Amino acid sequence: MQNTLRRASKVMTEQEARQILGVTEGTPWEEIMKKYNTLFENNAKTGSFYLQSKVHRAKECLESLHQAKDQGATPG
Repeated sequence: MQNTLRRASKVMTEQEARQILGVTEGTPWEEIMKKYNTLFENNAKTGSFYLQSKVHRAKECLESLHQAKDQGATPG
């Protein structure tokens, strides 16, 4: 049970993902990817694996929402 709770607490929300990448609901996917690439590369140079991980998880979260939207489904 604790492992389930621990995993659930690590799931990034859409709001958190948007805050990390500095985007809104109306931001086009291409702009989200530009922000992702910039933030990911900047943190690669400074060696911040933690920040890189947060940026990557934010992109994954928004990517799953974007793909679900393209398919006309809600993310599961």
